[in-house]
Amino acid sequence: MPSLALPHVTFLGGHPRRTNETSGLTAVLDRSGIDLRRPIRRFLRVPWPTLRGLDIRTPSLLAMALDHHGPRYGGAYVDLHLDHGVCRLHVPGAPGPELREQLAAWAADEAGPAEPLPGTPPPPPRQVRGPVEVARMSLDIWRAADVGREAVPDRGTLAYRLSVAEDHRHSGRFAEALALLEPLAAGATAAFGQLDEATLTVRNAIGQVYLAAGQVDDGLDVLREVVAAAEHRQGADGELTLVIRNNLAIGYQQAGQYAQAIELHERNIRHSERRHGRLSRQTAGRRNNLAAALALAGYRRRAIESYWGVLDALADGAHDDTLAVTARQNLAILHNPSWRP
Repeated sequence: MPSLALPHVTFLGGHPRRTNETSGLTAVLDRSGIDLRRPIRRFLRVPWPTLRGLDIRTPSLLAMALDHHGPRYGGAYVDLHLDHGVCRLHVPGAPGPELREQLAAWAADEAGPAEPLPGTPPPPPRQVRGPVEVARMSLDIWRAADVGREAVPDRGTLAYRLSVAEDHRHSGRFAEALALLEPLAAGATAAFGQLDEATLTVRNAIGQVYLAAGQVDDGLDVLREVVAAAEHRQGADGELTLVIRNNLAIGYQQAGQYAQAIELHERNIRHSERRHGRLSRQTAGRRNNLAAALALAGYRRRAIESYWGVLDALADGAHDDTLAVTARQNLAILHNPSWRP
C-alpha cells in the first residue's frame, strides 16, 4: 500500500498560508508526508519531518459547540502540530478510533519489518589528563567514600547525600557516586533497617549508577534484588515498587532485552491501575514508558496504540501536559513510514 487516501476532507485552518475553511479535499499519506489535494492541484503539503505532533479524536458535543467552525457530526478531527501552529482537518465517515486504526495499519504496512534498536553502548571512558587530574580524581573518590561512611543521623541527611550522589551520576562521575552510595547503603541499613524505603532508595540509586556507567549486568542484578525487596516490604502495588520496577524495565531496554522490558512495563501498568486507576496520570506515564519500549523494539503498531492510550487517559484540559506533548510527538514520528528505531 504505497499511499493512503482519505476523501471529502475539510481543512479548518491553522496554517499561516491557508487560513480559510476549505472543503472537498483529499488527504493523501505517503512516505514523504501528508498532501491535501484539490481535484486538480495540491492545496497544502505537510512533510513528515515538519510534523511536531499528531492527534486524532472524535469531538465531544461540548467541543463542537465551542468550535467556531460549527458542529460537524460524524467523523473525526485530525490535528497536525507544526512549528507555526496546529492545522485542523475534519475527516468524515470514520470516528476517531477507527481512523486511528486505519492510519496505524497503513504506517506499519508501509514501513515493513523493523529491526530493534541495539542495546545502548557504554559511555566513553572518562578522560583524565596527567598526574594532577589523576590525583584530583582519587581525592574526589576518597572524599565521596568518606561522606558515605559517616553515620546517618536522620532521613534529611540521607536525602542530602543521595542528591550529592545523583549530581555525581548526572555529571558522569560514576566512581565518585558509587564510592558514596555503597557505604551509604550500609549506613541506611544500620539506621533504618534493610527493607526500609530509604535503604531501598539508596540501593535503587546504586543500580541506576551501574546502568549509567555501562555496567549493565551489575545494574540489572542490583535492581532485580531491590524490586524483590520492595515487593516484600510494600507489596506489588507499592509506590516505590512501581518506581524501581520501571527502572529495571528501562535497564532491560538499555541492554536491548526488549521482551523482558515490555513484560515488566505491562506488569507495572496493571499494578499502577490497581493503585491509582486506569486513567490516572501515574498510569498514563507508565503506559508512555511501555510505548517507548515497544517503539525501540520495532513494534510500531503496538507503540502507536499505547501512545493513543496515553492521550485518552489525560483530561481534555491537559493539552500542554508534558505527557500529552510527548505522546503527540511520538505519534507523528511513528506514523512516518521512513522512521526506524
